Amino acid sequence: MSLSDHIGWEGRLDDAMRVAVAAPDPGLHRMAGELIRHGGKRLRPRLLFLCASLGCAAEEVLVDSAAAIELLHVASLLHDDVMDGAATRRGAPSVNSRWGNTDAATTGTHVLACAMAVLARLPQAAASAVTEAAFTVCRGQLRETEHVYDTNLDADEHLEILRMKTATLFELPCRLGADLAGCDPAHIRGLAEFGRELGVAFQLTDDLLDLVGDSACLGKPTGADLRAGVFSHAVLLALRQDPGGRLAALLRHEELTGAEAAEAAALVRASGTVDSTRELARERARRAAAALAELPPFPGRDELADLARHTLSRTR
Repeated sequence: MSLSDHIGWEGRLDDAMRVAVAAPDPGLHRMAGELIRHGGKRLRPRLLFLCASLGCAAEEVLVDSAAAIELLHVASLLHDDVMDGAATRRGAPSVNSRWGNTDAATTGTHVLACAMAVLARLPQAAASAVTEAAFTVCRGQLRETEHVYDTNLDADEHLEILRMKTATLFELPCRLGADLAGCDPAHIRGLAEFGRELGVAFQLTDDLLDLVGDSACLGKPTGADLRAGVFSHAVLLALRQDPGGRLAALLRHEELTGAEAAEAAALVRASGTVDSTRELARERARRAAAALAELPPFPGRDELADLARHTLSRTR
């Protein structure tokens, strides 16, 4: 199946999502549509369509599957922003900063329910796959919350949290797109591995942007993770270098000022662990590329390979 068969899927996806989150209450309707209106990368739906090009699947089923996955992602962002106290999202004020935590959390639950409603139209196996992924994301979020301000968090445990919380929603569209397209089970496993490794590489790179990124490009302030006590891989490695040093002393405080967060970020950059984290991200991207190389040629393969490469150089 050529990707040209699905030209315009982005517009159809946005339409499907807007219809899905429609609510009779005007306030809930506006809040639920806020992140959809501001777009986003639509990376997970893109993965689904690209992986489905290895076989053949009905457009309507792919659009519904992509909408369910993206709505699940949007719901997780709404809840994340409440938990992190985020002021911005996708370059605009976050829902929680505009309407308050209670309304934002309610909206996140509404969007999750909308995703479940879309799932009801899918084949049972597809609905089960998305539901299981949602469980995994929730467990990952809980584990992250349990380790907030934990300067002793093990780096391997942190990677497992990334796998659960982020990589799950990369693996899912790759696996599901190939499955819906009737692909060989071995090829489905290969694409699932690609998505999983890509997701870890993506999150490692994303976390570095909180330390070295430009807030104008990111659409959100840097240092937010440090102030929220969510310590990235580079931060944890830097803490291991000097457990009783200045960085550890700063990060044990739950009320970091902007100046203290900037000092902590500078200490991490000076430690060299930003470079070692970048190398780890490159290694996970190489694993993704290797999994992709094992598959036969198909229309979406080159774009998937480009995604793995570009993940490492992203600035937002």
